[in-house]
Amino acid sequence: MNSDKENSNFLRYTYQPGLTNWLKSFSSHLLVEPLDNHLQYPESYADGYAKVRNIEEGLSYRLVNYKLNTDFEHRVEPSADFNLIIYFYQFVSANKIHFEVSDNIIESEAKTYRAVVMTNSRVKQRLVLKKGTEVKGLTIQLSEEWINKEIANKNGKNYSVLKQNNYLIDLLTAKTQKILYDIFNNHEESQIQMLYITTRVMRLLEGFLESVLKRDIIDSTLSISSKDFESILKIEGLLLENYGEVFPKIEKLARLALMSESKLKKIYKQAFGMGLFEYYQKNKMHKAKELLNTGEYTVSQVGCLLGYHNLSNFSTSFKKEFNRLPRDYQQVD
Repeated sequence: MNSDKENSNFLRYTYQPGLTNWLKSFSSHLLVEPLDNHLQYPESYADGYAKVRNIEEGLSYRLVNYKLNTDFEHRVEPSADFNLIIYFYQFVSANKIHFEVSDNIIESEAKTYRAVVMTNSRVKQRLVLKKGTEVKGLTIQLSEEWINKEIANKNGKNYSVLKQNNYLIDLLTAKTQKILYDIFNNHEESQIQMLYITTRVMRLLEGFLESVLKRDIIDSTLSISSKDFESILKIEGLLLENYGEVFPKIEKLARLALMSESKLKKIYKQAFGMGLFEYYQKNKMHKAKELLNTGEYTVSQVGCLLGYHNLSNFSTSFKKEFNRLPRDYQQVD
């Protein structure tokens, strides 16, 4: 592990893969002690935390949830050992997000950036974030022994391709985002928090690996070009940030995406498994649930915040999504 602070306004950190080792070395770098695999970040670095857990031999995960109080550059040096690394991450920032995996570069100027990135411990990685960036992410690490036991013997052909692919990027579907939301927001309500989180981590891992192993990994964006990937994220961000407004016309969204209406509809459904309006409506109802769960708003207030002039229409939409009326939000799973 090699790390240095060049000045008080920019923090740099470099390490070799391994989540448990990362927790120890990064804690030391920040001059704080982790408690029971939980690292509370010092204010000089960020407001938030990181947690690392070993589910079983060869399978571990890391959760991070923080807002940066300094600019940050994070580097991962290649390791001789092979581990598969899967990142489920969301960044919210007024500045550019810059992420490098091997020779692949991801740059986004969108306010919100969400993606699943799969790589391995034998390639270099670099992440650059600016002060004020909000990060929520789940990293899952699989050892070569675990992969051999669980995947190679059952799906040798795709496993071989999987191991040879240094970089794969995919979109966070609405279903994936919902599970991540539960991990970061609802586990405190459970009497068995660690089991609550672990089951959802396993659900994400199972869904991702099944999806990957069912198809040939030909290119890094799974048949969506990097340009279209950025365009889809831009449209998704617009839909998720404007719940209180009328659903925008497809014609307007297509112009913003710089593609035809038919292409936008096709790629969006391919990426998220549902059409534009269905995706918008589903996430709008989850936003309603999130607002209701704060206890700070009445049902009427949430309906108004989300642009409903008729409370009955809001209740109908909410019930369609959760099979319960919004007044019963506390019972929604």
